[in-house]
Amino acid sequence: MFHSPANPIIRLVFGPLALLFYLWSQAAPLAILAPMFMVIFLTLMPSRPPLSLMLKLLLIVLFVSLGLVFIGGLLLDSPSGYLLFCWSLLFWSFYRSHNDGKDLLATLMLIVVIIMTIMSKQMQAPIEVLPWLLMKSAVLALILTYLSFLLFPGDEQDILPDETQADGSSTHMGTILFKTTAMTIVLAALIGIGSSQSMLIAITIGSMIKLADPKEHKSFKQNRLITTAIGILFTFPVMLTFAFGLPTWVVLGMAIFCGLQLAGFAIRRATPQAIYQLLFTNFVVLVYQIITHIGSDALYAQLVRLISISIAIIIGGLLLSLLHHEMGSTDKTELTDETGTDDEKRSEEAPSNAPAKEPEAAAQAGN
Repeated sequence: MFHSPANPIIRLVFGPLALLFYLWSQAAPLAILAPMFMVIFLTLMPSRPPLSLMLKLLLIVLFVSLGLVFIGGLLLDSPSGYLLFCWSLLFWSFYRSHNDGKDLLATLMLIVVIIMTIMSKQMQAPIEVLPWLLMKSAVLALILTYLSFLLFPGDEQDILPDETQADGSSTHMGTILFKTTAMTIVLAALIGIGSSQSMLIAITIGSMIKLADPKEHKSFKQNRLITTAIGILFTFPVMLTFAFGLPTWVVLGMAIFCGLQLAGFAIRRATPQAIYQLLFTNFVVLVYQIITHIGSDALYAQLVRLISISIAIIIGGLLLSLLHHEMGSTDKTELTDETGTDDEKRSEEAPSNAPAKEPEAAAQAGN
């Protein structure tokens, strides 16, 4: 409807935030779910999806929301069974993410496992309502995503695709096993501590480590950490606006303005798609926690959230550093093996070639 080069940014910022404030005003349970799913859909689809793809996504949503959560509910009373079930889902999610960074099923599985585990184990929420709540939120986000492409048409051309490896190491089973086990331990630790920011920390860590390690791992890690840390600062004006008790439409306007500035910052920094998704997922979650906070200590609560997400970034960076060290050691071993093999080949070929040169030397001496 409205053709503008800025349409991809407008629909990513305006759509999820408008939906968030509407659901919050209606006192919807877990109002953050639908906006968070909408951010995921918009960042994974750079152009308007065909109806066939929408139907496929709808089936994926039904499978994840009803099937996986239903099975998880059956295993909830068995700690070992539920732990193995969640570990298997995380392994499958990381495996699919390594093969395809835009795999929607992998992203949804990661988010659903985190939400399902924290809500049922830490918040003691009845798991019977989770499948329908997740399905309703995902379907609503899917419909509004399609409508946002109709209202603000245009393909996303400013966000770079994620880096991929061509050497096949992206599906290295040792790396995937390490990520799965580390994520499971993080979830168990967060539930044991009982932090009010467990969901935010877990989603941040999962989003940071889900993709395969690119070749320039060190610069990738620094880019992800610095960009995410700076992106958190864009929620400060929203927090101040809400803390001073300004009207809701002013808070919404400030959130949209900060979101547009965050998108511009991400484009100027040439962030890839994974970091772009992580930035806006955290931004929407932080805005939700700001507007749902009741009391006069809004600044203190926001500082707690910023400290929590900073801890998540540190943990994610530590895991990436360990992965980088592990992959570096593997590469050195492979290089040593290849060098040794080449030396052996040269040593084997040298004697066989030596006799062939002796007749030539004799012939030259005779001449």
